[in-house]
Amino acid sequence: MKRRLAQGVLIVIVIAVAFALMGVIRGMKPEIKAVASERRAVPVVVQRAQPGAHPVTVRGLGEVKPVHQLRVTSEVNGRVVERSDGLLPGGLLRRGDPLIRIDARDVSAQVASQRAALEQASVALADERGRKSVAEYEWQGRSEALTDNAREFALRDVHVRSAQANVEAAREQFGRARRDLGRTMVRAPFDAMVTDATVELGQVVTTQTQLATLVAIDRYWVEIAVPVSQLVHLEIPGVNSTGQRGSPARVIHDAGAGVIIERDGYVERLLGQVDARGRMARLLVAVPDPLGTGLYGQVPKVSDAPAAAAPTPRLPLLLGSSVRVELAGQPLADTTEVPRVALVDDDKVWLVVDGKLTLRAIEVVWRSATTVLARGLASGEAVVTTPLATPTEGMQVTIEGDSPELIAANQPPPKKQ
Repeated sequence: MKRRLAQGVLIVIVIAVAFALMGVIRGMKPEIKAVASERRAVPVVVQRAQPGAHPVTVRGLGEVKPVHQLRVTSEVNGRVVERSDGLLPGGLLRRGDPLIRIDARDVSAQVASQRAALEQASVALADERGRKSVAEYEWQGRSEALTDNAREFALRDVHVRSAQANVEAAREQFGRARRDLGRTMVRAPFDAMVTDATVELGQVVTTQTQLATLVAIDRYWVEIAVPVSQLVHLEIPGVNSTGQRGSPARVIHDAGAGVIIERDGYVERLLGQVDARGRMARLLVAVPDPLGTGLYGQVPKVSDAPAAAAPTPRLPLLLGSSVRVELAGQPLADTTEVPRVALVDDDKVWLVVDGKLTLRAIEVVWRSATTVLARGLASGEAVVTTPLATPTEGMQVTIEGDSPELIAANQPPPKKQ
């Protein structure tokens, strides 16, 4: 009995010591006080809105093609006795330059024959006029009794008219023979480049023989496709412009190895149907002086000051080249240029107002590869151009500076060399 009592007392003592130790451990735990967290403002870069009239650029791709292409044939038959040295593929010809000369002896004989025929017809006409005078003398006072047909026959009016017709026919034949004599020399009808030449010296040609293919070099065409909705921003002759030249254009050909060939042009006309694949409108852009000869279009004046170095020759714009075309459209009034990176849901932007973010809906009226033109922004408003991970309405931000991309965009373009 005493043994059980001693065991119970020992258990109570152990439990009491355990509770005492737990109290000591709890007293040693450090006390943690709640501290209010400070919200840190996010740094952003902004663009200051500057509403105004901003020009738009309509872009397209196309291929250089000739405006005038002529397959030259001869108008007379004969053997080629002379051939121009410039009648070679790639050769340049001025208007009136000779291409070939055909043996003219047969044509000269025809000219002589037709001259003789004309002389004979003229003699016959003079003879009939003399006979008419004799007949009128013999029939004096008696021709009134004849019928009209008999009178014309008796007074030889019919014979004179026939002789006159023979003279006119002989004169036409003589003129035709003389023209054929001039056609034995085939000349270039316009300033041209030879793209194909098939005639050779000594070859017998006919009016069906193709001699060469010429392409006019005063201007080329570039056919491009643009969205129909963008036509309202362009000046197009015959559509919304009465002039012969529409919106200015810049034609750019990347020749590779860092070589860029550029030419100035203009919209010449709108084709009457849309592209079958993309359902886009097709424009013809004219490019004056594509070969860079300086003979066509506006030629820069040479300065009176001595040049430091010889100017670099301009490379020609070749037929068949794939080019980019930039058309200068009419400016859009009351618009602000905004980078695409600043857009939210394609029609909104974040603004900084009193150090806080505010979402603003805008009207996008024009889009390019890197920027858009929008309405709905007041002058001086700060548009956020910094991409934000999780922006929210009212978020605290600090402005670190203006967008360098848009600062560059507001600078005047460099002058073209």
